[in-house]
Amino acid sequence: IGNGVVLDPALFKAEAEALEASGHSLKDKLHISKKAHLILPTHRLLDAAYEVAKGDAKVGTTGKGIGPAYTDKVSRNGLRVGDIPYQFEYKYTRIKTYHEQLLKSLNYRYDLTEAEKAWFEGIEYLKQFTFTDSEHEINTLVNSGKSILCEGAQGTMLDIDFGSYPFVTSSSTVCAGACTGLGIAPNRIGEVYGIFKAYCTRVGAGPFPTELFDETGDKICTLGCEFGSVTGRKRRCGWIDLVALKYSIMINGVTKLIMTKSDVLDGFETIKACVAYNVDGNETDCFPYDINEHVEPVYVELPGWQTDMTKMQSENEFPEEFNAYLSFLEEQLDVPVK
Repeated sequence: IGNGVVLDPALFKAEAEALEASGHSLKDKLHISKKAHLILPTHRLLDAAYEVAKGDAKVGTTGKGIGPAYTDKVSRNGLRVGDIPYQFEYKYTRIKTYHEQLLKSLNYRYDLTEAEKAWFEGIEYLKQFTFTDSEHEINTLVNSGKSILCEGAQGTMLDIDFGSYPFVTSSSTVCAGACTGLGIAPNRIGEVYGIFKAYCTRVGAGPFPTELFDETGDKICTLGCEFGSVTGRKRRCGWIDLVALKYSIMINGVTKLIMTKSDVLDGFETIKACVAYNVDGNETDCFPYDINEHVEPVYVELPGWQTDMTKMQSENEFPEEFNAYLSFLEEQLDVPVK
C-alpha cells in the first residue's frame, strides 16, 4: 500500500479479515508505506458535515472521509502510518480536538464512541504488518528487473486536477498518480493501458453530457449491473463519450486501449457515440474547462452487433458490426483497441 493512499484502519481490518477467512494470508505479503495517511473517525464526520453545509451544491461524496483526510494531508496536519509507533495517542488527540472544533462550528451533532472504538481496533490490527519506506522498496524491485502492477482507483474524469472539478475525488487518478503515489520516476513507466467501458457511467453529482434519462439508460444500468461499489448507489449511464476519452488518452499517455462490458450493448440495434460537443452553437472535439447545460453531445450512429459476445472464444468469431465498431473507435482515438 503506497504513500498516495489514505487508509481507514477499521475498513482495512474488515477487508483483511475477510481475505484471511477465505484462505489468503496477508501478514507476510502485505507491506504498508509509512507515508500513507490515515483516515480518522472525525474525517468521516467532517465529510458528512461538509455535504450537509453545501446543501444543493453538494458533490455526492462517498462519505468515507477521504476528502477531509486529503485536506489534512495537504495542510500538513495529517496522521500517517509511520506515526503509529511514536507518540500516537498524543498526535491523534491533537488532530481530533481540531476536528471537533470544526464540527462545532458547523453545528454538527455526532456520537463518536462506536466508530472510534472500531478505529483503534483497526490500528492494533495494523501493527502486525510491515510498515516500510515504500519508495525505496519499490525502486529496489524495479532496479532488479521486476515488473510492477499498480492499482489506482477511479477514472481520469474524477482526477483532482484534470477531472470535472469540483465533482471529483481528492487525489490524482491519472497515470502520473503511480509516480506520486508510489515514488516511481516517470521514465520507469512502460506501456500505459487505458481501460474503458463500451458506454459511460457516473456515480453522484457532476456533468455528464451523454447521460440517458430514458429506457435505454435504464436498460444499460440493469444489464451492466451499474451500482456504486462503495455506496451502492445507482450509476448514471449514457453513450460512450469520445471527447472525454480522447482527453483521458492525452492526459495519461495511453498507448493501448482495453474495452470492457461490450456485451452490455449486445441487444441494441443501434449504438451511438459522442464525437464532439456543441457549445453555445460552436462544435468542438476538445474537452472544455467547464461542462454545463450549454454543452450538447454530437452523435454518430453505428449498427449494433446483436450477438452474444460472452460466447466469443476468439477475435475470429467477432461479428462484422463489432469489428466495425472497434475500427471506428481506433480511427477516432488514434490508439489501438486490444
